[in-house]
Amino acid sequence: MIVTCNNCKTRYNINESAIKKAEVSARCAKCKQLFTVRKSVEKVSSSSAVVIGQTEETLPIKIDGINASDVNKNAKIISVCNQKGGVAKTTTALNLGVSLSLLKKRVLIIDFDIQANLTLLMGYKDAKSFFEVIHSKDTGLSEYIIKTKLNMWLLPSNSKMALLSKTHLQDENFEYLLRDKLKTVSQYFDYIIIDTPPSGDFYTLNALLASDMAIIPTPCEYLSMQGVNHIVNMINVIREKSDHVLDYKIPITMFETDNTVSRVVLKKLKDEYTDHVFVTMIEKDSKIQESQIVHKPTIYYDKESRAGRQYYNLAKELINL
Repeated sequence: MIVTCNNCKTRYNINESAIKKAEVSARCAKCKQLFTVRKSVEKVSSSSAVVIGQTEETLPIKIDGINASDVNKNAKIISVCNQKGGVAKTTTALNLGVSLSLLKKRVLIIDFDIQANLTLLMGYKDAKSFFEVIHSKDTGLSEYIIKTKLNMWLLPSNSKMALLSKTHLQDENFEYLLRDKLKTVSQYFDYIIIDTPPSGDFYTLNALLASDMAIIPTPCEYLSMQGVNHIVNMINVIREKSDHVLDYKIPITMFETDNTVSRVVLKKLKDEYTDHVFVTMIEKDSKIQESQIVHKPTIYYDKESRAGRQYYNLAKELINL
């Protein structure tokens, strides 16, 4: 018997035989809210019971293309974020995910951006998103995950994602919505990559608090550096105010080797962030824009493309961390 807390929507697996009355009060182990559990049969005795059950994360789940017994308890969850737009954030999430897949890693990509660009690049439109996950009382996150033709899994985004922050921003512990839902599926993947919007708001905070690492892509431009600073400051606040352990790494994107400004900014980034900068850099490459037109990752569009090979090397560097 599955019951759901009316307040935080946590689901519990209840042994119905333990319920001796037509309805009993139960207290949610997560948010401590009291709610009523009603027995589905009419014949009951006069004694009462307080219900304690298993949360949804302990229940067997089904994900297309994955056996329920095939789990990996060391999944690495990564947020790809930068406060500034136009830094190749979505491009990095997609091409890094594909490269990890080519390296025999099982990858789930989550489009947590209200623009849904990653979802469109992967060939999907109007698919159900995390918004529907949160507002569904009867289904878990696993039922919204799509097995794609790229040998990766996708939790899409759609226009309703814009309502997520407006609906839940005032909720207690709103910043843990994504983290709590990911607990039900993270053991089935090697890597979970979260693409975030170009801001430091509700969505980015949820993603960071669900992650083990933040990847902060940046071109060698002054304004993009400020976006990196903003995310790093967020990470430092999270470290100070919670017990959440969160590392970060910075990949240089759209790098122009013959551009003096690029070389100067690169030196500043390395001086300021030292070991947090990836060795592998992604150079500016027209193949990236061409591949997006045909809805393909760069390395699938042209396996000899410079950027495609560099994202593949970036994935290897990430695995070796």
